[in-house]
Amino acid sequence: MAWNNHQQQTESSAANESTPLIVPTALVVKDGLEVSEDDSSAIAIEPRYHSISEDVIDTVKLGVPIFIAMLSWVGMKTTDTALLGHVSANALSAAALSDLWTMCSAMLVQGRILDILVGGAVGAGNPRLAGIYLQVAYVVISCVAVLVILCWNLTELVWIKFGTDPEIAKMAGYYASVLSISIPGQIIFGQLSQFFSAQRIMHPEVNSSTLSLCCNMLFGLIFVLGIPIPGWTGFGFKACPIVTTCVVYVQIISMWYIYIHKQRLHQAAWGGWAWDEITWSRIITFSSLYFPSAFGIASDFWRVAAIGIMAAQIGDEEVAVFNTSYRLMWIVLVCVMAVGGASGINMSMRLGSLDHVGARQAGLVGVGLSSFICILIGVVVWANIRAFGRIFTDDELFLRLFHEARTPFAITLIFMNMSIAIEKIPYSMGRTYEVFWMGFLASWGAQVPAVYLCTTYWRNDLTGLYTGMCIGYGVLVILYSAIASMSDWKKYAKLAYQRSESNIDSSKMATDTPQSKTL
Repeated sequence: MAWNNHQQQTESSAANESTPLIVPTALVVKDGLEVSEDDSSAIAIEPRYHSISEDVIDTVKLGVPIFIAMLSWVGMKTTDTALLGHVSANALSAAALSDLWTMCSAMLVQGRILDILVGGAVGAGNPRLAGIYLQVAYVVISCVAVLVILCWNLTELVWIKFGTDPEIAKMAGYYASVLSISIPGQIIFGQLSQFFSAQRIMHPEVNSSTLSLCCNMLFGLIFVLGIPIPGWTGFGFKACPIVTTCVVYVQIISMWYIYIHKQRLHQAAWGGWAWDEITWSRIITFSSLYFPSAFGIASDFWRVAAIGIMAAQIGDEEVAVFNTSYRLMWIVLVCVMAVGGASGINMSMRLGSLDHVGARQAGLVGVGLSSFICILIGVVVWANIRAFGRIFTDDELFLRLFHEARTPFAITLIFMNMSIAIEKIPYSMGRTYEVFWMGFLASWGAQVPAVYLCTTYWRNDLTGLYTGMCIGYGVLVILYSAIASMSDWKKYAKLAYQRSESNIDSSKMATDTPQSKTL
């Protein structure tokens, strides 16, 4: 069905949301930006003034559902680990080896830049482009997924080459091969979630993620451990990746049926699949943002793996403390990423509407809230390091080592999360290329060498390791702060508006083609 045929449905669907996708627009000239008054297609949303307090409240409201969705994902990984821990030590080791190898390539399909394009398009008053870029995202990432699936199915061979016990390597290979079936589902759900959340439609991802967490826990207990069926111990290790893979598709089906098929929430920005809208210029635009983001995430993972290897060389207890401490860092990181994601949504939409002043304020509010969270939690962790350590173990040596390194660890925790918060500003501007190189420089030019130098020539313990990490994250905070503070917000508002293709006559884009159909 063509766009014009369901425009009335679009408006009624969007009106059900607390924040409408399309607001009344006006022809305006934005602070000297080249938006022609006599160009009837150059329509931008007249920005509404937001006070700082309004932005703070709005960021928190948007951040809470993002936090819940992210917590559900973390909960699924934790559930799988807990289930396998009750199966056998070999099962836990095999899953760990599988994760270690698959995460090296999984990052290539986990770049999150669709929110930049969707937010900008909606902000510029051209929501149709949001749906087009959802299609582009599926095409580009699906091509990358072929390589990722191949890598996952080589897990057994890789670990055998590294000298791993053949039986455990075989189990790891099975685990990764089954999970590779879930990759298309992960891509579909991940991009569709961004498509909705970038338009401030948060509940589809939250509800579907929560459902998947509950299903993963329920069916994991039944089929992996046999709980609560009397006299049955379940299928054990082999059932775990099957349950997880099935749950991935359960959350997709639930999102599609409830929010697309029934509630039609997609119609405000997507009229249905149309191949002729997937042009080379749009593929290039998407790819130029996506691949720096994806490789940046991959580089971060490889950096952590390199530091983990150096931690293992210090001692078994030290590497256990390091691995556990990173879980604690991730708990804080989920909070900061939720706030950053919320401010990123506001920044992208305001940049698309040429409201560079409002976008800058949204960015500063996000950094301010994140800084408060980071410092507060950092101080609490520093003062109660043993209590946090007891969440994971009661081993006295573990707790003593954790306590001895509490100062550099707390500073590292603060700097790591601050870097993520500040990163969101250039990221929302579409500067993923600069973000990648800043992160690469700080990781491999500062942090990894600093950890090596500190543990080799100063202190070969956790204090030396965390001090090196602290130096690296400190450099990253400085680099991100520099790029954010020196950014020309007006320039990037104009670029976001240009990416939104608002200067293209909407009647030309809304062609009814044989390939186009409503979902």
